[in-house]
Amino acid sequence: MKDKSTGNVFVDLMEQLSAIEPDVWQSSFDVLDEEGPFRLLLYHPLGERKYKTPLLVVYAFINRPYVLDLHPGISVVRRYLEAGFQVYMIDWGYPTRVDKYLKIDDYVDYVEKCIEDIKRREAVHEVNLHGYCLGGDLSVIYTALHQENVKNLLLQATPIDFHTDNTIAIWARKLDADKIADTYHMAAGGFLNVGFLSVDPINLMLAKYRALLKEFQKKETLMDFLRMDKWIFDSPAIPGETYRQYIKEWYQENLLIKNQFKSQGKIVDLGKIEVPLLVLAATYDHIAPPESQKAILGAVSSKDKDVYEMKKGHIGITVSGSSHKDFWPSVIEWLKERSEKI
Repeated sequence: MKDKSTGNVFVDLMEQLSAIEPDVWQSSFDVLDEEGPFRLLLYHPLGERKYKTPLLVVYAFINRPYVLDLHPGISVVRRYLEAGFQVYMIDWGYPTRVDKYLKIDDYVDYVEKCIEDIKRREAVHEVNLHGYCLGGDLSVIYTALHQENVKNLLLQATPIDFHTDNTIAIWARKLDADKIADTYHMAAGGFLNVGFLSVDPINLMLAKYRALLKEFQKKETLMDFLRMDKWIFDSPAIPGETYRQYIKEWYQENLLIKNQFKSQGKIVDLGKIEVPLLVLAATYDHIAPPESQKAILGAVSSKDKDVYEMKKGHIGITVSGSSHKDFWPSVIEWLKERSEKI
């Protein structure tokens, strides 16, 4: 009877959850530019602007960038806005089959276009760059090629050395990316999610629902859970050529850390990067382990470089209350000290 009762409660819970549409994209913004599935967003200020150098957030082309703005209490975007920064963000959108030929260069080109637009709009010569996960790799590539436009570079959960021993990296090295790209032309979001969730299926797919049973009657706890769950399964497809390139040239051949990756017709030499650099690492990151992230510290020529590490996972560093209490205030202070005041 106990098992049956628990099962019934779980079924009731799932029915209730399916009827609720969680609110995401908590902070207001304007869409300044659209190119295919790509968009440039400008967030509305929350108070007096204090720093002349604007900030551009470059998110990964996997999952959605609103994880940085799920709820006011755990919003990285809000922390920057509250500190007095002008915040822009690139949203890579939902590519479709018409976008199947997009390559990594197309993403880097759009980063360049956005930065040039921001410079004109703000009448500045440089921007701060915050790259998240594979968006950090795009930011590194752009900085290596156009360093004169970057004031400070922050890299969050960004893999640089892809030849690590974590499960995702091992799987990626064994994938037949050519066969997947040639057959499907797109790497479907559901296909990618299976890989990410299978890394820790008990905790990522079962334990979280069991834990929710204990507190699902608390409205705010329930809404936070739903926002996070929506984000986890809101996975855009990746253009086939982009998928082929980043699996083969990053995960399998590890060209980025070897200074052999090419973008915009040039070799991406990490040693040319001299701007202030802050690595934001999560100790228990199963996607981009700390050793993968920290590898860039020995590859760049920056004299001002550091790593801030917190005992969280790939996403926990962004959405946990403790991160916003202790970790993000330190990150904001680092950027304040290196940004020009108005």
